[in-house]
Amino acid sequence: MKKNILRTCALTAALILGLTACGGSGKTETKKADAESAVSTEGEETAAGGESTASREEVTVRIGLTGAIYEEIWNPIAEELKDEGINIELVQFSDFSLPNAALASGDIEMNAFQHHAYFENEVETKGYDISAIGDTFVIAMNLYSDKISDVSELKDGDTIAIPGDASNGGRALKLLESAGIIKLKDDAGANPEVSDIETYNVQVEFIEADASNIYSMLPDVTAAVINGNYALDCGIDPQEDGIFFEKEYDDDSYFCLIAVRSEDKDDPVYQRIVEAFQSESTKQVFQDVFKGFFVPAWE
Repeated sequence: MKKNILRTCALTAALILGLTACGGSGKTETKKADAESAVSTEGEETAAGGESTASREEVTVRIGLTGAIYEEIWNPIAEELKDEGINIELVQFSDFSLPNAALASGDIEMNAFQHHAYFENEVETKGYDISAIGDTFVIAMNLYSDKISDVSELKDGDTIAIPGDASNGGRALKLLESAGIIKLKDDAGANPEVSDIETYNVQVEFIEADASNIYSMLPDVTAAVINGNYALDCGIDPQEDGIFFEKEYDDDSYFCLIAVRSEDKDDPVYQRIVEAFQSESTKQVFQDVFKGFFVPAWE
């Protein structure tokens, strides 16, 4: 891959790191009473009907993301909902470990960055009282390399970088199993670890790192498993630059989702945001901007 792509990625990472995890200055409180009035007023049309009323109070909803590419999806939704009194503020986080903590603590009202496997592991291990309220898309995790063009070129002693967290690391190992590089134990479960590898068909060495940093490691490893959002953020063409691709999904483990605090899961404003996301307009963005690499997960 070309050096200018790496420079672009470094600039993107620097910009993201410059943003705060609390959604900017002037914290906006979003109370349930305000949320309900933003969607419907007794005896008037609801926000789902696309009409505004003079008596409706505006509400701001901060949504946590982990990559600038997601703004391409959310900006049109934000424009649509603004007319209904729902102001969406997009809050960027530098890595996967931050948005659920920010949601649980009330620094944001929603997040939309993770798949079910990651979400369930976070809830189980960290005890967050948060809930998934709608699926968004599937974005593939593929294998990339600056040094080889096919997995058949891997040899003993080569290094492969994979995400170090439980769910994304497990997903990476499943990808490498489907590529024929390793064989996992039958009882490895949904989120296998390196210790769950039964057989190495090629004696590779795994290097575990934060998912957001793996692209920068490409020059120093033989290959790397990179989350699709980071790959796209760094200018990688997922179809042309990958050497092995994730296949069909047999469950919803890697469907991305929208999450809120559990106490707010039935909030009509948040349900309206999910409705606006799960639309034909969003599907068109997937096709036009991401060339179909994002696939709707709600169908």
